Amino acid sequence: MRAHGPVGSALAILGVLLSAIALLDPQRPALQPLGPGIAVAGLLLRRRGGHGDAPTVLAVVLSAAFATGAAVGPEFGADSPSYYVYLRSAAFDRDLDFTNEWVHWDYRLRRLTPTGLRRNVQSVGPAVLWSPFFLAAHVYVLADGVLGGHRYAADGYSAPYRRSTALGTLTLVVLGAGLLFHALAARHGPGVALVAVVGASAASPILYYAFVMPTMAHGPAFAVAAAAVAALLAVRDVPSLRGWVLVGAALGALALARWQAVVFALLVGLVAAEGLVRRTVRPVFVAAAAAAALLAFAPQLLAWQALFGRALTMPQGGGFVDWSSPHFLDTLVAADHGLFSWTPVLLVALLGLVAALPRDPLLHGGAILVLLATAWVNGGVSTWTGGDAFGARRFDAVIPLLALGLAVAVERAAALARRRPLLVPAAGVGLLVLWNVGLLVSFREGLYPEAAPLDRVAGTQGRNLRRGLQTLAGTLGGARARALVYRALGGEYVYTHRVKDGVIDLGGEDAELLHGEWSPPRRKPGEPSFRWALHPAACVRLPLESPRELPVAVTLRAPLDAQPQRATVSLNGRDVGPLDVPVEWGEIRATFPAEAVLPGENDLCLRFTSALPSENEGVRLAAQVAR
Repeated sequence: MRAHGPVGSALAILGVLLSAIALLDPQRPALQPLGPGIAVAGLLLRRRGGHGDAPTVLAVVLSAAFATGAAVGPEFGADSPSYYVYLRSAAFDRDLDFTNEWVHWDYRLRRLTPTGLRRNVQSVGPAVLWSPFFLAAHVYVLADGVLGGHRYAADGYSAPYRRSTALGTLTLVVLGAGLLFHALAARHGPGVALVAVVGASAASPILYYAFVMPTMAHGPAFAVAAAAVAALLAVRDVPSLRGWVLVGAALGALALARWQAVVFALLVGLVAAEGLVRRTVRPVFVAAAAAAALLAFAPQLLAWQALFGRALTMPQGGGFVDWSSPHFLDTLVAADHGLFSWTPVLLVALLGLVAALPRDPLLHGGAILVLLATAWVNGGVSTWTGGDAFGARRFDAVIPLLALGLAVAVERAAALARRRPLLVPAAGVGLLVLWNVGLLVSFREGLYPEAAPLDRVAGTQGRNLRRGLQTLAGTLGGARARALVYRALGGEYVYTHRVKDGVIDLGGEDAELLHGEWSPPRRKPGEPSFRWALHPAACVRLPLESPRELPVAVTLRAPLDAQPQRATVSLNGRDVGPLDVPVEWGEIRATFPAEAVLPGENDLCLRFTSALPSENEGVRLAAQVAR
């Protein structure tokens, strides 16, 4: 029995390492289920031996997070290159001249700064936090070369390097959530804390920026803010010099990741003032915290000095923020990326903070103050919606504070039940997590690039639920069961109920049939409306009442810069092609036999051999498809 502990720990560590490799290396998909399986085996073995399992549980969570991230496939779009470029340039070029990186990615060169370097308005903090994982990726690439693989260039551009940011973000998010759980468990109990932390992270934009777009600043900012909340709660209960240094370091690191998050200092200042008045905090504690914050923020000061010639600056320019905040309320409630409109669980959390004001007005009132200050800053930014963001991404550092209110709401809801008190609030939070996952899936399909109207989102969520049930039925009962679920819950078929002429207009009202990688609709004078099909695959769902021979014609074109472009037309995994994609508008054709067609929904996909990099859309454009 004694051997169970060390063996279980070794298995848990091995599971984490295998899952980390699966995330770093897209050519090792077999490791995705293997890593979590081995980690779970280690946990069971330790429990069998009667050993403590908190570190092993953490290993299982990390392993599952890495494997999920590998399966999702982290995207390198939006502002991701601007954050990542600090890391690549500093590590390989020993400078902050980003010219060669933009040229390598075929991006438009940014204008020069007063110091003669390429402009970069994004923060340097994420690169600092990712640096250990970037080093691990470098070691992995070198080891792969030594062992004869030679699959990746050791140049900072290849996939393991870019994916190291996903490894870093997921590690930070899991560790930050763990610290937040520990802090809330001390106040509300482990059950309430678990529900609150899961709700705040998985039912919020953090889910998207941890798994889908981890090369943005929002995952690291959430993690550091969670650590700051945990440190602040600890130092408020037991003031100490060491504790206040940790608070200051966390605050500086938070501003380093997202300079807008400096408003978190409002709550830190209130707690410090409270301690000074009560004489539980010495002035030297506050001074040490300020010094630690400045030291943690120093990399940003040095980067600004190198790029702009000034240690303190507004890199976007003086007109970037309108301090009258004309969109203050919009950032909270607008269907166009409003915090509570896209993330209803956080409205429940705010109500919890308000309800807890009599219990602890300074803590919960200070959290509300930070929320309002964040909304004020965000509402003054010229791009207040956050561009093509998933939800209100710029509230990343506030979400751990709202977790305090969510814990209060869960606790009060649990107090109303006599038996299994956590069942109802846990179920409610679980439904909000599912709502967020469904919205995330729809967002990735390009359905809500801007506003997310409630009536349309509700309809989309219903379709996602139906499709999930179809998949489950197909897994358990095969194609007949899957078709039966569609007949019962969908019942609209191409050629009979909708799209009766069999023509799907990608720029029209047939968008709900789309899935996979598509851009929003585009229109150019004198040309048909179209969507960009994104590399590697873009698909449509074809609900057919009964199997029949299916002829397919796709009207499309690919720009010269993407030539030679070839596309494979695939129906439910059966391929035709690759076929040459014309430069001017034309058609590619394929015919599928009846045995390839399923009753119910069918997946018709276009898979492309090449693509254009696109800095603006953060995706790889393959071809323009009209119908």
